[in-house]
Amino acid sequence: MSRNKVVVTNQSLLKNKMALLLVVGLVLLGAWLMYELGLSRAGFNRIEAIGLRGELDERNDELQAELKSAREKIAVLETATKIDQEAYGMVEEELIALQSRIQEQQEDIEFYKGIVNENDGTGLRIQDFEVLQGFGEHEFAVRLVLAQAFRIDRQISGSVEIVVEGLQRGEPARLGLGELATSPTGAAGRLNYSFRYFQDLKVALSLPPDFAPERVHVIVRPRGKTSKTVEDFFVWDVKPG
Repeated sequence: MSRNKVVVTNQSLLKNKMALLLVVGLVLLGAWLMYELGLSRAGFNRIEAIGLRGELDERNDELQAELKSAREKIAVLETATKIDQEAYGMVEEELIALQSRIQEQQEDIEFYKGIVNENDGTGLRIQDFEVLQGFGEHEFAVRLVLAQAFRIDRQISGSVEIVVEGLQRGEPARLGLGELATSPTGAAGRLNYSFRYFQDLKVALSLPPDFAPERVHVIVRPRGKTSKTVEDFFVWDVKPG
C-alpha cells in the first residue's frame, strides 16, 4: 500500500496568507460600506459632517475673537469709569474743603464785624463760646471770646467765672473751675482777662464720670465800680476738638 506525500512549500504558504488577508480585507470593506450605508440612510453624510465641523470651527474662532474684543472694551470702559469716579471724588473733596474754608472765613468775618461795629452801643460782652472735645472721654476744653466795641478804645480787665451745671448721681450739681480745671487758672478758680478790643480765653476741663453736664453758666466780672457784670448761659454742646 502506497502513501501520497503532501509537500508544503514556502510559495504555497505565502499564497494562503495573501488569500486570507484578502478575505479579511473584503470583510472589513463590506462592514465599512454597510456602516456608511446605514449612516446615509439615517441622514448622516460624513463628508458633509466634516465640512460642517470646519464651518463650526471657523465660527467658533470668530466668536472667540468677538468675545475677546468685547472683554477688552469692557476693561477699557471699567478703567475709564474708575478714572472718572476718582476724578469726581477728588473734585468733590476739594469742593467740600473749599466750602469749609468759606464757612470759616464767613464766621471770622461775622466775628470781626461784631467787634468793629461802631453802632454797637454795648460795652463788654461775650462774643463767642464753645465746648471742644478733649483727648479723653471726659476731657473737654471751654473756649470763650470777650470783646468790646472799638469806639470805647480803652483797656478793660477783670475775671471770668465758669460753672458747669448738670446732674451728678441723679441730683442737680454745679461744678466750678476750681473742681474741673486741669489748666492753670487765677485766684478762686477764675480766668483773668485784660484787653482793649477782644481776647480769646480757653481752659481745659476734666469732668467726673458720674457727672452729666447740661449747660454752662459764664459770669464776666470787670474791675471798676462803674462796670457792669456780664453773664450768660450756654447749652453744653460739644464740638470736635
